[in-house]
Amino acid sequence: MIITGFPDRKVTLSILTGVLLVLSWPARGFPFLIFFAFIPLLFLEEHFYSFRYKLRIRAFFLYTWLAFFIFNLFTTWWILFASVPGMVAAVVLNSLFMTIPWWLMHASRRILPARQGIVSLVVFWLTFEFLHSKWELSWNWLDLGNVFASYPSWVQWYEFTGTAGGALWILALNVVLFLALKHVLSGYSNMRKARSNAVMGIVLFAVPALISFYIWISYEEDASPSHVVVIQPSHDPYEPAADSREQLDRVEQMIALAEGRIVEGTRFVVTPEGANPRGIWKHEAERHMTIRRIREHQEEHPGVTWILGSFVFELYEPGDKIPHSARPYDQSGRFYDAYNAAVLIAHGQELQYHYKYKLVPGIERMPYFSVLRPLGRLVDRFGGIAGSLGTRDEQQVFVSPEHIRIAPGICYESVYGEYMAGFIRQGASLVFIITNDGWWRDTPGYRQHKQYARLRAIESRRSIARSASTGISAFINQRGETIKQTAWWEADAIAANLNKNQTTTFFVRSGNYLGQFATFLSVLFLLYMLSQKLIGHRRRKGFGVGT
Repeated sequence: MIITGFPDRKVTLSILTGVLLVLSWPARGFPFLIFFAFIPLLFLEEHFYSFRYKLRIRAFFLYTWLAFFIFNLFTTWWILFASVPGMVAAVVLNSLFMTIPWWLMHASRRILPARQGIVSLVVFWLTFEFLHSKWELSWNWLDLGNVFASYPSWVQWYEFTGTAGGALWILALNVVLFLALKHVLSGYSNMRKARSNAVMGIVLFAVPALISFYIWISYEEDASPSHVVVIQPSHDPYEPAADSREQLDRVEQMIALAEGRIVEGTRFVVTPEGANPRGIWKHEAERHMTIRRIREHQEEHPGVTWILGSFVFELYEPGDKIPHSARPYDQSGRFYDAYNAAVLIAHGQELQYHYKYKLVPGIERMPYFSVLRPLGRLVDRFGGIAGSLGTRDEQQVFVSPEHIRIAPGICYESVYGEYMAGFIRQGASLVFIITNDGWWRDTPGYRQHKQYARLRAIESRRSIARSASTGISAFINQRGETIKQTAWWEADAIAANLNKNQTTTFFVRSGNYLGQFATFLSVLFLLYMLSQKLIGHRRRKGFGVGT
């Protein structure tokens, strides 16, 4: 199809793709729309390709960026409540990054005409999502496969593919339906091709959907229950405890909420991210007010293990290896690191720590801080910590006195399926997600975040206890089904028996193999494009290919 008329026709196509993406997104969108969302943008690309000798490739880049800008802006605008600069950076930069796979696809069609068509888009996009999860500017909140988070019955096969399989499903169906519509619009002579593509589109949609629904109705959990209590204190994160009295009151409130749900056989109490009102200095942790009070509570309930969300500070002495994230402690040459952490407190055992690794860019971490440190610590007041928080490369699985292994995902970490699978490979049989979603106020942000946890349950076939400071706290079974949850911004505690699971899914064992394979193919594509570009350049200069 050729787009005639003024440039606003191109703008309309860009806007239409952006709007369809927004309307498909959780927590209140309808994901079926995403199977058509990219068709307007594909028609726009086809127009630019048809007039490639007149229309510049940079113009296509800008039109595509507009579509993704709309998508990012209207699905993640709520970041501004945590950080206005962070929101601007996330929306602008992530839109730019999403545009790159489309630009590469369009460039490949110009360099390699009529050889691979638009199929390379699927390869480049899967590569983008895979690589985007690996660097310090990572923001995988809008990975395409997340769109089905509110409809877990559609994607039970994520246990084999992870969310990359959802992206593959979406893009492949968009491409096939675009080709069908393109042939219909091009005239009667292409109706056979149109019917063929339409049938292929029906098959592409129906087969994964039917497989998923079959798994949904047939999957059964093995009975291996642990009784878990989840606490939701509902304190405003922008209003820290004013003094030591209020700090102690908050600790007593958590214990009182837990006490109302603890029964004989309760094994875990899970508190949200940052629940501890005072940070813990690791070298004197057992003297900390909160730790002492929980230890006292465990004297009455020795079988109950607590998972506490807290900042943890680690002091480095002169001569120690000092990480880039450390900041000066005093004039003696000592430094310290600040971690967003989960702490396991078990009766009669030493404390166990997991330090948040997937830090939110621009809020918890200044990207590439070791290089950009001279420019200043441009991190917002998230959690009251200036500069970049500390991290540890290793993933720490918690082990309870009953030898139950727990995956302790902290907030943003739960968005990353491959990262969370690392806990499962270490033997975790339950997943506890602790988060502080109050930063975003009553916006789509906390609802999206809760829904994404359902995908982690499917990928790993692990039951999940989710403790959110202001809501939504929830229990999620191994099918990704929410079995119990709290209301928003209400102090509450809920309890449930969660079944443990020791088996590992194909996705857990293999990781994001679709992304890895796509990256390999992308390298081959790019090398081939480069070679053909060089050959074309030599020909234009008057040289033979063999000279």
